[in-house]
Amino acid sequence: MDTKQLPNCKIVKLVTGEELCCTIAKEQIKENTNLVRLNKPLLIKYVPHINEVGISDYIAMVKWIGFTDDQVISIPKDKILTICNATLQFNKRYDYILQKANHVNQQMPEYIERDMSEDDYNNMKKYDKDRVKKLKKLQQFFDMSGKRTLH
Repeated sequence: MDTKQLPNCKIVKLVTGEELCCTIAKEQIKENTNLVRLNKPLLIKYVPHINEVGISDYIAMVKWIGFTDDQVISIPKDKILTICNATLQFNKRYDYILQKANHVNQQMPEYIERDMSEDDYNNMKKYDKDRVKKLKKLQQFFDMSGKRTLH
């Protein structure tokens, strides 16, 4: 693969400690803003791998924000600790993952994807009412302003 065709991949370290792999969107917001636009961000996850030699890290890249088809994500600049250039090998891996991800639809969990029936909604409301009743009983039990004395 010709390296000139690879994306100019960046590693973005956030103040939360998360590391993202992305490209910086060419079209940034023109107005005076504290936002930066990240193109196709993937979260870098370090997964410990134990083998007969010892422990090593397996690096995985997963979609940073799920359940969206948005390619460009805006984040506040003050949430970014640093931005670095990715290595050539990391650029290749990022490009490969993005190419594979374009051919796979993100599946919604079955309980989200299906339509809820009227009975489902009614059962959910009943469950919520029962839970509120139980929480009120628990609150009354722990209410120390009453005549109960705990020893």
